[in-house]
Amino acid sequence: MTKLESTILYLLSRAKERAKDNLSKFELFRLLYLLENESYKFVGKSFFDSSISFVRDKNGPISVDIYNALNALKGEYISLNEEKKKDYGFARCCISLKKKVNKIDLDESERLFINSIIESYISLPIKKLKEIVYATEPMEQMLNEEKRKKVKLLKGEKLNFNCISLDEDVVDLIAN
Repeated sequence: MTKLESTILYLLSRAKERAKDNLSKFELFRLLYLLENESYKFVGKSFFDSSISFVRDKNGPISVDIYNALNALKGEYISLNEEKKKDYGFARCCISLKKKVNKIDLDESERLFINSIIESYISLPIKKLKEIVYATEPMEQMLNEEKRKKVKLLKGEKLNFNCISLDEDVVDLIAN
């Protein structure tokens, strides 16, 4: 199982513990994007060892890698169902665990890092989650590039996580 697949299962199991039986694809993609963003911000590198990339889409970043991971997990580990959520009037594809997963291949520090993302973002409405994603450095850089090129959307353009500045506290720790 890949690190991305393990992370998806861990996110879904932690969401379930927080009384969220499923996550929409939108929520899952945004949580994984924010996990990657925060990793660059606080660790200075990819959480997934650069084995995942995000591209610009109409409603923010998406990843073919996540779609592939979901397809690999579908059936044995997860279910994908169309469902309406209270905070959104249209049906969404929602992902849920089929059964409790006993062994998820992530070390303690990775689990703690994922937990910090969950605590920060899991209970937010979709609209707020989208606002936070659009305020990240890679998305702001993409929006500025769209403005510069005078185009509405640079659909399919890869987002650049290397533009993310290390958190000042991390920089101070490294310097001392």
